Amino acid sequence: MIKEIALADLDTMRAAIAAGVDRVELNSRLDLGGITPDDNTVATAVKLAHDANVDLVVMVRPRGGDFDYSDAEINAMRDSLIHFRALGVKMVTFGVVDQEKRLARDRMVKLLEAAQPMQVVYHMAFDDIKPECQQQALRWLANYGVVRVLTHGGDLAQPITETVSHLKDTIAQAPAGLTILPGGGVTFENASWLADELHVSELHGSKIVALVATTTL
Repeated sequence: MIKEIALADLDTMRAAIAAGVDRVELNSRLDLGGITPDDNTVATAVKLAHDANVDLVVMVRPRGGDFDYSDAEINAMRDSLIHFRALGVKMVTFGVVDQEKRLARDRMVKLLEAAQPMQVVYHMAFDDIKPECQQQALRWLANYGVVRVLTHGGDLAQPITETVSHLKDTIAQAPAGLTILPGGGVTFENASWLADELHVSELHGSKIVALVATTTL
């Protein structure tokens, strides 16, 4: 099983690599749900990931809160994507949702164009999309080359054990080539159960592996 950890500092990244993670999602401010990390942190993370032969995904999100970004925020995200590509990043994650809780296609296209040739993951903004619009969003994302969708299957206030049914539906609806990555409340204690229940081979969480007690999660 591919274990992806969400983290926000380099010390935790080193500890996670030592604990055997397969992929790192690098953020700043996990207390805000994860926002764009600074260039220096990203540059060091690229080297750490390369040396350890683990994959690195970098968050591109200008602020906490909703995912309905202004033109200025979209431009800032485009600048981040260009910087990260120059730093050697191979994979990024972002997502935009409009006021009607639908996939914001026009703004997504702008970001997808700026991200090329990096691989793109649509993050947990997916859970802000109205359930009746999610299947169509999955098809659109697959058509535009997005490789994964990170989803909790519902409101993060719900334990992931209560969103399993919707996660199963989402996995079943995903077009070929688009991986559904369950996350939000996945831990090293429940990961095996979730993988068996959902028939998935990838999971995401800030506690997906057991780190040393002195490391802050």
